[in-house]
Amino acid sequence: MSFRWKLMVGLVFTALCAAVGTYLLTIRSVGEQFDTYREQERRVAAQDAAMWLAQYWEAQGSWAGVQQYFRPRFSLYVQGQLVYQEGRMGQLMLLDKDMQVVACADEAFLGRCPATEPRLAERVERSGVAVVVDDRRVGTVIPLETVELTPLEENFLRSVQRATLIGGSIALAVAAVMGTVLATQLSRPLRQLIQATDKIATGDLAHRVKIHRRDETGRLGMAMNHMAEELQRSENARQQLLTDVAHELRTPLTVIQGNLEAMMDGVFPLTEDSLVPVHEETLQLGSLIDELRDLTLAEGGQLELELEPLDLGSLVQGTCEGLRPTASDQRVELSVDAPSGFWVLGDRRRLRQVLANLLSNALRFSPEQGVIKVDCRSRDGEIEVTVTDQGPGIAEQDLPLVFDRFYKADPSRTGEGSGLGLAIAREIVQAHRGRIWAQSRLGQGARFGFTLPLVADPSSAT
Repeated sequence: MSFRWKLMVGLVFTALCAAVGTYLLTIRSVGEQFDTYREQERRVAAQDAAMWLAQYWEAQGSWAGVQQYFRPRFSLYVQGQLVYQEGRMGQLMLLDKDMQVVACADEAFLGRCPATEPRLAERVERSGVAVVVDDRRVGTVIPLETVELTPLEENFLRSVQRATLIGGSIALAVAAVMGTVLATQLSRPLRQLIQATDKIATGDLAHRVKIHRRDETGRLGMAMNHMAEELQRSENARQQLLTDVAHELRTPLTVIQGNLEAMMDGVFPLTEDSLVPVHEETLQLGSLIDELRDLTLAEGGQLELELEPLDLGSLVQGTCEGLRPTASDQRVELSVDAPSGFWVLGDRRRLRQVLANLLSNALRFSPEQGVIKVDCRSRDGEIEVTVTDQGPGIAEQDLPLVFDRFYKADPSRTGEGSGLGLAIAREIVQAHRGRIWAQSRLGQGARFGFTLPLVADPSSAT
């Protein structure tokens, strides 16, 4: 059974239970209240009759002839149907001072005595009204039991039952109509979501759900569209990654293949000099594979870090000293301002990898006689390291992309490198709970920096 039919059946069944329950409770409540009303009415009639009967006793001195007042007084017919046939006294029973029944509309009670009938005695005890003359009890008036209904009372109860039944039927019909409308409104967007899910599952990541409402189903549709966008972005990134990896691997493999084939054909002699390019491309290929592995582990949160207290200032100085000969060969000045005493909790090898990558990029794009400034400062509970070069800079529209994998700058900044270094640096810094950024304007150099949380007491760091 579909969701629409389940919802419709559920709503109609709930409405049916509510209508039946309301009908039964209403009939029961009205019946009980009506019986209470009839009982109270007869008690009031007994009290009124007791005063009149006291006057009758004073005038007659006995109960002789009183029975005639207890007979039905009139009959009322409506459209040929008897609806009422009873005088007010016809609701009562009169007992004399000896507790003998002397007057009653039901002549079968005449002469009966409560002393011999426990049921009649209980009624006298519960609802009997004394007829008092000169402080003497000359009789007792008790209302008759209200088991039998008059035709008018029966008509009243039947009208209540009909009204309740009609109201319940109307409510049930309205619930069925509203349930159908509601089920249709709810099932239509769900069907659209199911269709969209099927299309996305089969690879149609460009499919989107049309949003026509702002309720829960509308928000579900927006969430599904967002999921589809993320899946499409992820798929595009995956395809781009495969393309970039294939492109990056093709160059060293082509060089290796070309040199080996030339050696095999005798074009190149098999000497140490002819093997050097093959060896270099092999090293580059291995480096690229290692970088891809590191990036994959870092993005998956599986990059292992050997954390220990580190003096970041000393680490920066040591890394810069290791690259100073390369800077001298390129006639680039390396200016370092990194005081010791800035402690962090980090992985020495990974943080050195980040610094080496930033410095290598700066050296790659710095002009001769240029200056690379490396600064290390404490700021707001963090340690900030910046590397500033005097290269051609980065266009503003390219800045958000510099930390993407395989990103290559514009032609003015092309050179060596796989395009993975900055992406790996970002993941390493973030794994240390730090931040990394780039600032630049085209033609005015670039400034890369990162921050790490400062450790106040290195001896307590773990």
